[in-house]
Amino acid sequence: MEIQTIIIDDHTLFNDGLSLILKESGQFKVIEQVYDSRHAHFKCFSLQPQLILIDYNMPHLNGLEVVKQLKTLELKAKIVIVSMYASRREIALFEEVGVDGYITKTTASNKMIAILKKVMKGKKIIEPTFKNKPIIENDAFALKHQLTKRETEILKLIKKEYTTEQIATALNLSFYTVETHRKNVNQKMKFKTKKEFFDFLETI
Repeated sequence: MEIQTIIIDDHTLFNDGLSLILKESGQFKVIEQVYDSRHAHFKCFSLQPQLILIDYNMPHLNGLEVVKQLKTLELKAKIVIVSMYASRREIALFEEVGVDGYITKTTASNKMIAILKKVMKGKKIIEPTFKNKPIIENDAFALKHQLTKRETEILKLIKKEYTTEQIATALNLSFYTVETHRKNVNQKMKFKTKKEFFDFLETI
């Protein structure tokens, strides 16, 4: 029987591409594609999937926040993060909230299918693995504040008084992507004033 699956990813091209890969495998049935993370909680509660695939960096609610919401539902579904981010700090955050797997978006489709099949059998798989590597100071800072590597990089450039356009150029990102990262940081840290934000920058 095909595994009932929901994909949560705001990037339409990747969401649709992953859906096609799963369908062509003949082992997964994509019952819903969620492009707005704010709808994830309701869709998963309503459809009760067996497998949920979630992107990490999304506007409105990031993957970590979505997972925390879904955990309150006590679903029987396996939860796997499929993301471009693969640093130790992000993986540690997801392991802490109890995801069943973490796969990078650069993983070959046949390997991804094989990993998902193992996850469905109860095996926890984190790809890539960073076992036995120490957490350096910057990692500890990011873990403490639940920031991603990219968010930390952007904050460091803001501290140096870079504009959004300059940050986008320096990191080879789009203006929209930089703005999304900045919004995600504000959502996590809940800054009430600009002074709070700039005081925080001094701690980096």
